[in-house]
Amino acid sequence: MKKALFLAASLFVAAFANAQEENAANAGVKPESGSFSVEVGFCPFQSESVNLENGRLNAAYSINDNWSVRAGLGFGASTTDNGVETKKNTFSFAPGVVYGFAGTEKITPYVGGELVLRKSSEEVNDKKTSDIFGFGVQAFTGMNYYFTKNAYVGVEFGIGFNSQKDDESDAKSSEFKAYAQPAVRLGWAF
Repeated sequence: MKKALFLAASLFVAAFANAQEENAANAGVKPESGSFSVEVGFCPFQSESVNLENGRLNAAYSINDNWSVRAGLGFGASTTDNGVETKKNTFSFAPGVVYGFAGTEKITPYVGGELVLRKSSEEVNDKKTSDIFGFGVQAFTGMNYYFTKNAYVGVEFGIGFNSQKDDESDAKSSEFKAYAQPAVRLGWAF
């Protein structure tokens, strides 16, 4: 976690330290106002069979040169069998707003906030053991690096408050913590 935060912070500082004038050869790399973008954050180093919960699928619309609205969908499904078969499923929806700074011609730093709604369940030997509904509010910062016209890679981290309730056991929990998306984010604007 500390390494991910350090890497993200280093990249963010580099974006500001490397501010440069646009040159004609690379002009027009970032998307324009009124464009849509789609990105996928996938977790290549996790063992689950399918997991986009941490990375999510995000779609965004640029209202103007600075403001965008976005919506994220996350899902995860895994099965483990160590003598006891355990199945976990998670689905999340996260609408949010993003403010992008000018940055450089290829790097766009940003800040934003989102509301996260999450539903997850767990079954052990085909018997439901948990059915959890959660919600959260998160503030984040990050940056996108446009390596070619309208295509980018990005990093994001932030802080958030999350609360959840298990309908099976009636247990409740809340937490406020920093997070970093453990995902490679690839996006395309059109």
